[in-house]
Amino acid sequence: MFLIMFLAVVSSMILSEQIADLQWEQIEQSINNNANISEEQKQEILGSQYDRIYSNSGATAIFIYISSAISWPMRMIFWSLFSMLFANLLLGSKSQFGKVFTVVSFSYLPSVLEYLVKTPIQYVSDNMMIFTGLGALNIGEQGSFINNFLSGIDFFAIWRVYLTAAGFTLLYNAKQNDTLRALGLLWVASLLIFSAIGAFFAGLSG
Repeated sequence: MFLIMFLAVVSSMILSEQIADLQWEQIEQSINNNANISEEQKQEILGSQYDRIYSNSGATAIFIYISSAISWPMRMIFWSLFSMLFANLLLGSKSQFGKVFTVVSFSYLPSVLEYLVKTPIQYVSDNMMIFTGLGALNIGEQGSFINNFLSGIDFFAIWRVYLTAAGFTLLYNAKQNDTLRALGLLWVASLLIFSAIGAFFAGLSG
């Protein structure tokens, strides 16, 4: 887990300009599309936001580095909690959160390879939107439900689910097909929910 957090911070430092460009593009589009703000106010807001985003030091940079690091343990905690509840319900036996979290921590190791593969490509191509799954099809507008959903169907995400299921096979003394079915259902359900939430907020800002 700490290795992934370290790589997340390093990746954020390497891609600081690309991250800033992506944030600026999203903010600029959101403000320019807001009919309730006058042109003078838009220019004033964009000017202040530009200075904030493209500052490579200070509170903004520190916030980006910290948030990128802690996002991973937060993901692991939530995935551990919901996968445990789901598995306890569907697999006919129960396990403890600590054991489940250990399995999940190991299942997230492919994220190390994900950083090692994606970060150099993103830096060289000067493009943050590098996908290792169906997001590469670029179907739908960015932020739309279908775009969010397809972007979530990713090689590394599927690998993490598979490794979690393999660990649960031993932890719950269950058949691998059963654990794959249970965790696959949970993963798809969570992907649908978060894709819808993302599309909702994208619609508000757009």
